[in-house]
Amino acid sequence: MWRKCRFTDSCFYHSGAMLMAIYLKGLTDEETVCLTREMINSGDVLGPWPEEWKGKVVDKHSTGGVGDKVSLILAPALAAFGMKVLLLDNG
Repeated sequence: MWRKCRFTDSCFYHSGAMLMAIYLKGLTDEETVCLTREMINSGDVLGPWPEEWKGKVVDKHSTGGVGDKVSLILAPALAAFGMKVLLLDNG
C-alpha cells in the first residue's frame, strides 16, 4: 500500500531502489500495466464520468514547479479538440 514517506523512512529508500532498478532494467509490458493499475487503485479515483465522455477525459498533472507553462497552452488546446481536461497538482 502506498503512503507518504518522510526522508528518513525506509519506504523512501525502497522507492529509490525500485526506481533505480526500473531505470536500469526497464519493465516488461505486463509489469508496466500491473504497476500502473496498482498506482491507480492506491488512491481516490475521480468519476464516474458521463458515458459521452468515454475516451475523452485526460489529465495534465503538474507538480506545481515554477515555470510550468505547458498547462497554460496544453489544456485549452486539448479542450478545443473536445477533450475533457483535468488539471491536477500536488498542492
